[in-house]
Amino acid sequence: MKSIDQPVTASFRFLSLDMMQAYTLKKEVSGAWFYKDEAKEVFVGVVPLIEAHFDELNDYFIRQQLAYDDCDIYVEATAQGREKTVQVNVPREVNRVLKYLDCPLTYAVRQ
Repeated sequence: MKSIDQPVTASFRFLSLDMMQAYTLKKEVSGAWFYKDEAKEVFVGVVPLIEAHFDELNDYFIRQQLAYDDCDIYVEATAQGREKTVQVNVPREVNRVLKYLDCPLTYAVRQ
């Protein structure tokens, strides 16, 4: 088993925002951005998962009265080489944010 040398990124995603919630997220949470999911006609808000954002993220989540089913923690890594099994070292921030917001985890490994 080979460990991935590339950086692994983690972000917190709000999967079902309306336009006002999306713009509020960008205004209230440092580093946040969003895009429109045309297929579902909702906005997806994305916040880089770093500890400095945890309080703002938690406050926004509570103020907007969002459901845990409408968010996830997205971890992405890039696999290189021909290894069939690759170990992904998940950033420590993922474990820490779960103490604040217990949303599902989503993993992606690109080749």
